[in-house]
Amino acid sequence: MTTTTRTPAIEATTLGNALTLTFSTGALIQVAAHDLSAAIREQAMMHGLKQKLVDAAAISRNPDTGRSATVDDKYNAVKEVYYRLLAGQWNKGRGEGTTGMGGLLYRALCLHYPAKTPGAIRAFLDKKTPKEQAALRGVPAIAAIIDTLRAENVDSDETDSMLEELSDIE
Repeated sequence: MTTTTRTPAIEATTLGNALTLTFSTGALIQVAAHDLSAAIREQAMMHGLKQKLVDAAAISRNPDTGRSATVDDKYNAVKEVYYRLLAGQWNKGRGEGTTGMGGLLYRALCLHYPAKTPGAIRAFLDKKTPKEQAALRGVPAIAAIIDTLRAENVDSDETDSMLEELSDIE
């Protein structure tokens, strides 16, 4: 088995009000906010805000139900980021993500360990890496609960309709 490490073609880092782009060749481009006109800074800020808010809508599933994300789910995800930005926070605080906060693994662990508090289970999951969380999902008892939760979240009208559509294809 051969393992290769991939070097990104470009890496972006920020320090204060300066952005440094480092290319895999070693070439650098640095942009400091004070080097740009006020109009360009404002345009860059609006572009960044647009990207931040639109990125929040890029969810495929409702984190609570596991069903396909609706427009309302996407709206609520954007609204959460919007309010966080108004509160002066760019990123979500640790433990506020979907991992361990209402996702299928979290819910399965809550069901499997009813004597544990939801907060204790969240704290446990917050300390686990994505690889460790994937391993927990593979534990047969936990996997069975996750399968049950997924089955409960299936919209049979929606899936029946999709299967009907497939049967109409020649």
